[in-house]
Amino acid sequence: MLVSKAISLFQTFFSAAIVASPNITYNVVSLVPSNTTVGVIVDNQIYPLTTISEDSHLLHSGEAPASTSYQYVLLLKDDNSIIETENFTRKGSKENTLNEYYGRSWNSRKIDKIPAILPPLPIVNRLKTDLHIAGEIPTIHFIGNQTEIDYMHANQRTDIDVHLKMTYISPNVVKSFHNITIGISGHSTRSLSKLSYKLNIPKGENLFKYRRFKLRSLATDASYIRDELAYGIAESVGIPATGYSFARLYINDQPIGLFGLAEMLKNPWIRNEFANGSKKFKQGALYVADLSGGREIKHLDGPGGPGGPGGPGGPGGNGNEGGPGGGGGGPGRPGNCISDLSYLGDDVSRYSAGQYSLRENPSKGQANYTRIMDMIQFIHDQPASGVDDSVVPLWKEKMDTDSFLRGLAHEVVISNADGYFTMANNYVLYDDLKHKRIFFTGQDFDLSLGHTIFNHTLMNGGNYTEFPFFMTRPLMPKMLQVPQFKKEFEALIVKMTKDLVNLDVLGNRIDQLADMLIEDVAWDKTCARMGKEIRRGPKLIKAPANATNTDESDKTVGAASFINEMDFLLAVNGPTNVNSNLGVKEWFALRSANILDFFNQ
Repeated sequence: MLVSKAISLFQTFFSAAIVASPNITYNVVSLVPSNTTVGVIVDNQIYPLTTISEDSHLLHSGEAPASTSYQYVLLLKDDNSIIETENFTRKGSKENTLNEYYGRSWNSRKIDKIPAILPPLPIVNRLKTDLHIAGEIPTIHFIGNQTEIDYMHANQRTDIDVHLKMTYISPNVVKSFHNITIGISGHSTRSLSKLSYKLNIPKGENLFKYRRFKLRSLATDASYIRDELAYGIAESVGIPATGYSFARLYINDQPIGLFGLAEMLKNPWIRNEFANGSKKFKQGALYVADLSGGREIKHLDGPGGPGGPGGPGGPGGNGNEGGPGGGGGGPGRPGNCISDLSYLGDDVSRYSAGQYSLRENPSKGQANYTRIMDMIQFIHDQPASGVDDSVVPLWKEKMDTDSFLRGLAHEVVISNADGYFTMANNYVLYDDLKHKRIFFTGQDFDLSLGHTIFNHTLMNGGNYTEFPFFMTRPLMPKMLQVPQFKKEFEALIVKMTKDLVNLDVLGNRIDQLADMLIEDVAWDKTCARMGKEIRRGPKLIKAPANATNTDESDKTVGAASFINEMDFLLAVNGPTNVNSNLGVKEWFALRSANILDFFNQ
């Protein structure tokens, strides 16, 4: 009887102990040497995490008791002695952990949502996706033939595709893809030591409903956040744009650094943006205005010189002439490659020769460059004065005027130095088949929000007509002759500034982004660079001789210098004492004050 009671008491105690300290699974992302493993310290006891994911050797898992707190450690495999311990304690729970990142005390951070100040344009019917979750930084791991990867990096100015395995690890999701295609992307960024990449997932598979992505190196932005903010502002004002978030990148056993993750403007982006992902959507052709005229830039400082645009087509030109110092061709471009909506005559082949590079064909048939030519001829034929609102329906037949007005107001307000006005570059024309007209939006906003290659006084001044090349590109001088369009454009600039692009609205979010990224920026700067610094980055392009308020105090700073020499928090907050590369918050304060002062006058 006594023995029976003793056994019963022991079973009760043992069961209670199991309930009190059940085992859970700990999951952590870390790149460790072959003689090292990851462990977790729970209640002063070390538990090696011996399971390595089949998808990626960065992801380690193992069981240990649940506890109120724990720490990850790096262990020597031979004897489980501690090599390194996280310098903080994590809060425990009774549930399996998320896929945590070694050395970061958080899995997600609170990031204020950018308020929507305008409804999306009617054409926009954006698919909801978990691709970009604010406050999270997933890990992307490429695995494959190192010789092929080295060859790709050694030939960074050439388009070379490599086929690799990719694993995407977020706090909640692990997805693996075989035979993805990766290549180096960009134009000027191909000359930098930290390279950008493009990747394609094979047909039939997707990452949160998308297949084609850019991994943007952030190599010319010491603040790391300009692109993210500019894309968020674009969404807020209702214009089509890719989503944007951050990712940590590894290739085989090499940490590459912190990158911006964005969709490429190729399918399925079009149907995801305009048709909620419907495969039945009858899409039109999508074109991208391209600095290189559709060709890779081999030497940006080649014939025509690095002087950049000399006005659209050079002094006295119409977009067909090079002009002194590069003229209409832009930095190192032949003059006939300019993409500023200049009229090139009625030969449609001149518009399809590279100025408006075809990114996606329509669902049926071939791209209709005649639509672009007809719109450009319409702009060219409009009178330069004496216009009233009776012409508004004529404009709307040729183009989605709301998209042009919003997109170009966005370009001015964010001081975009690499868009339609400044470089005749990085804007998108979409053939809207439903309305048989051209739709406009922008892309790639890293040269914005205070980072410029143009005269900073003109870029950041309140008088929008003095924005570089605003009055010399063909479109706006004609469009703003229409009273209704001028009124709408100015109202958009004021609304975007008062309701959004100021520190009262976005200051807290900027601080949250900086706080989230500070450790990863420090890590990024320790990562080896896969490319070579072929040349220093973009130089300041001075305003044309007839521009007003020219300020010669700008400093020319190479792109590599921005990222290597400027402190991260200084780049976020300012003052930087570099007029062409203001601190982000410094720029927000200056930009909003200048615009509102001008319109208040």
